[in-house]
Amino acid sequence: LRDHEIRHLPMIDRHNRVVGLVTLDEFITPETPPIQAVIMAGGMGTRLRPLTDDLPKPMLPVGDRPLMELIINQLKQAGINRVHLTTHYKKEAIVEHFGNGEHFGMDLRYVEEDQPLGTAGALSRIDGPVNEPLLVINGDILTRVDFRAMHQFHQEHGADMTVAVRQHETHIPYGVVENEGAYVTGISEKPTIIHLISAGIYLLEPTVMDFIPKEESYDMPDLITHLVAEGRKVVSFPIPEYWLDIGQLADYQAAQADAGKEG
Repeated sequence: LRDHEIRHLPMIDRHNRVVGLVTLDEFITPETPPIQAVIMAGGMGTRLRPLTDDLPKPMLPVGDRPLMELIINQLKQAGINRVHLTTHYKKEAIVEHFGNGEHFGMDLRYVEEDQPLGTAGALSRIDGPVNEPLLVINGDILTRVDFRAMHQFHQEHGADMTVAVRQHETHIPYGVVENEGAYVTGISEKPTIIHLISAGIYLLEPTVMDFIPKEESYDMPDLITHLVAEGRKVVSFPIPEYWLDIGQLADYQAAQADAGKEG
């Protein structure tokens, strides 16, 4: 593949039938991205009660492992070994399971919130200077997004912040009337409206930390709005891969079903 500058090669069986495809990328060990990760794991998980009465949401089992262990393993596979865990609600369960991360081949550090500081505010409590980009992911996200590709996209666009986005369709079961004043100009019968929604995964340059207030509740939408107003470059990274936000019981049941399929 290297010698002949071939990127793709079909695989055939002894009957000359194509049975697969091999790519050059599969034989090249990718560089470890120079980034740290933050998993936001301090939420109360109220919409999943009573499941979260005794466990924080990131520790709910998906298959045979806690949700957050799946996230940490995915980060490890992407070459990201230093991870900060923001904790508040029932943090003891998280610390007891993960410790310092040595057992998982990771360097885990804890960012404790005395009170909830929002999806961005907790970043201000990271100990020490932040000299590398931060990959921030909500602790209730189950996805197969390629973190390396997201980092490359971030670099190629010279972004201050990259927001992972997901296509979401809203089906309106009625005819939508278009008006100009009192006059009808058209009607769309049961249209489907497509939006890009935040996927709860962000990549931030170290300079973005200067925009996050200390010890105040501050959410990612606030940060994005502030950066855009300041003329900073904020870009969106589309996620075509599997993605699930485990916010409600139906989502958790879907995650369990998907884990069963993989098993």
